[in-house]
Amino acid sequence: MRAWVSTWRTATPSRNPTPRCPSHWGWRSASCGSPTAPASSDEPTLYVHGTSKETLFLRSVEAEVERVADRLHAAERASAGRCARDRATAAAQALLDHAAARPAGARLLARTAHHDASSVAADVAAALRRIPDRLETSLTRDLAADGLDPALAPFLARAVHGAAVALAETRAGERRPSRSRLAALAASAVPLPPTLPAEAWPTA
Repeated sequence: MRAWVSTWRTATPSRNPTPRCPSHWGWRSASCGSPTAPASSDEPTLYVHGTSKETLFLRSVEAEVERVADRLHAAERASAGRCARDRATAAAQALLDHAAARPAGARLLARTAHHDASSVAADVAAALRRIPDRLETSLTRDLAADGLDPALAPFLARAVHGAAVALAETRAGERRPSRSRLAALAASAVPLPPTLPAEAWPTA
């Protein structure tokens, strides 16, 4: 494994414990001082918070996953009481908003972090699974509440997550719908609640 290019400078250690790590290039060869790093910290503090470059990379992934988890939690609270598709739409919007606010962090989770050739590969994979696993847990609950089959949750969680990640990618000069429309598209695989027959409608 090629060593990262070190760009250490003498500086006062930062109070921010989140390490900087690469997200634009392959994780093996990028510089910890990359300008596209998803988190910020004075570079001399990196070795204080990790014992190896693999550990630093894992911490960077875990920190970015926490940011996504915070957005998903806020989306769940804001969409409480709504149907499964609406709540999945809110979750997809949270993923798209994270990618728009932190494109380097989104690239880290979607591309750079996926590998199987380091001592932390299994831990990185476990951290990445937290996002679709959280979607699955939410969908299991919400589908059951809608009278739908909760056994669909694993497939639907992968579908919503995969669609949101794909739709979050941008290309220079392309025309794109709003993030709210993209979120609705990502969640469109989630079924709507069954419609009650007319004779079951409540009477005044």
